[in-house]
Amino acid sequence: MAPRLEELRPPVDRRTARPAATVVRPPRRGHTTSARDGRAERQHATPVTPVRPPPPSADRGLILLIVFTASALTIVGLVVVIGAIGQWWTLIPVMAVDFAVTAAVLVTVAKLLEGGDTQ
Repeated sequence: MAPRLEELRPPVDRRTARPAATVVRPPRRGHTTSARDGRAERQHATPVTPVRPPPPSADRGLILLIVFTASALTIVGLVVVIGAIGQWWTLIPVMAVDFAVTAAVLVTVAKLLEGGDTQ
C-alpha cells in the first residue's frame, strides 16, 4: 500500500459573522440609556487631561537624620585623627568642632519642633 496524500483543508471558522453596529437594541426595562451610551457621550464631551496631584512634601525629619549622621561621622573621624597623632593639644580643635556639630544638631531639632515653617 502506498501512502495517500490528503488535501489540507482550511480551518473551520466557528465564529458567526456579526452584523454591522447599526443595529439599535431596545433599552432594557427601567433603563432609558445604556451605560455604554453614557460613556460615549462623556468621552466626546470632555477632553481627557491627566490631573496630577501635588507632590508630597519633603520629609523634614530626614534633615535631622542627615545632620546627626554627619556630625557623628565627623566626631568619629576626628577621634581617629587624635589617636593617630597622639598629642594632647589636638583635643582643643576637636572639642571646638564637637561643640559646633552639637549646636548644629540642636538647631535642627529646634527648627523641627518649631513646626511653623512649611514648604
